[in-house]
Amino acid sequence: MAKPASKTPAPNVEAAGPDTADMAPRELSKHEFGRKLMALMLDKGWNQSELARRAKIGRDAVSTYIRGVSFPEPVSLNKLAKALGLTAEQLLPNTTIRGIASDPTPAFEIKQAAGGDPSRVWLRVNRIVTFEQAAKIVQLLKEHA
Repeated sequence: MAKPASKTPAPNVEAAGPDTADMAPRELSKHEFGRKLMALMLDKGWNQSELARRAKIGRDAVSTYIRGVSFPEPVSLNKLAKALGLTAEQLLPNTTIRGIASDPTPAFEIKQAAGGDPSRVWLRVNRIVTFEQAAKIVQLLKEHA
């Protein structure tokens, strides 16, 4: 039986170039997140109660995340990340990936600029690029401003 297609498409990170594909964080499953959270907790020598205390969330919630039952809500994710000395994005990159994947803005968009000058347009670039590529784009725009 064929596996149904995912409703949320993965972001197209390869379109910006082959060297940017590994710049995007990999989406974690609930169980992978739970294993990651447990490993970080154990690296600090903490048990679930200690992590819950330091993050100021319930121990049952920590248990739920570690068992891979659910992902934390943004408030709890931020509290866990802070307690572990990480950013929420470092702890759970899925939020950024889903934000990119669900963004209705196309990767490139060109619109006629207001004012009627046909030689001027608005340009929007919405994709992952290397810092070097971004710097070249900025430089190009400065040269032709």
